[in-house]
Amino acid sequence: IIIIAAATLRTTEAMSGSPTFPIPASLQELESAPYNLLPYPNDFEDDDEAARAESFHKLIRVVEAGNRSLISNGLGLFEVPDGEEDLDAWNDTERIQALYTLVRKSDSLAPATRTRLVKALCDAVHGLSEALANPGAVMAQTQQSNDGEEGGVGGANSFVVSQSFRDAMACHIYMLFTVMFLTESKEKLGKSLNAGTSSSSSGRGGSKSKSKSSKSKGQNTEVEDLAASR
Repeated sequence: IIIIAAATLRTTEAMSGSPTFPIPASLQELESAPYNLLPYPNDFEDDDEAARAESFHKLIRVVEAGNRSLISNGLGLFEVPDGEEDLDAWNDTERIQALYTLVRKSDSLAPATRTRLVKALCDAVHGLSEALANPGAVMAQTQQSNDGEEGGVGGANSFVVSQSFRDAMACHIYMLFTVMFLTESKEKLGKSLNAGTSSSSSGRGGSKSKSKSSKSKGQNTEVEDLAASR
């Protein structure tokens, strides 16, 4: 999925401008240019566990509120009026920062918070997909504009989504993929540690059994020798 998203960005770069969210090679790269995100937002409070939990809930609410806006407005959120710059008002810095902090710390989130994060990412990807599949009024307006420019005759369907939409799609697919990767890595590590512990315990148990067996055998030999001497 990530490869497809990256390929899509590359093939449309000349058409829609340079992407503002190029797929990073690693999650940590989001703290450097051109993203320049922070490990935590400036207003993140972590004086104690309660404050930390509330800060994570606040970030989740930012993402969920954006999802509701996406569902209500669809592709219209990314519509760029003629003559204006393609700015991303929906997937803005606040939203990307919230996603980055939540995804980066997903392993340490409470189970309920992690579930909300995964659901919010899935809802966002679903909402973006629905907007792309059903552009509605945005596509109709673009078609009317094209028809008007061509005198209303033979207007071709040349509808193209904005660069901000492509960036938003790439960003959310990447974040969802990263959460999945981190979760799987944690599960594999846990199983590996459990297997190592079980193997070690089994080895110690076998040594003890062998020692007890040897001791018992020695005691039986002594009893037999004593009986023979009598």
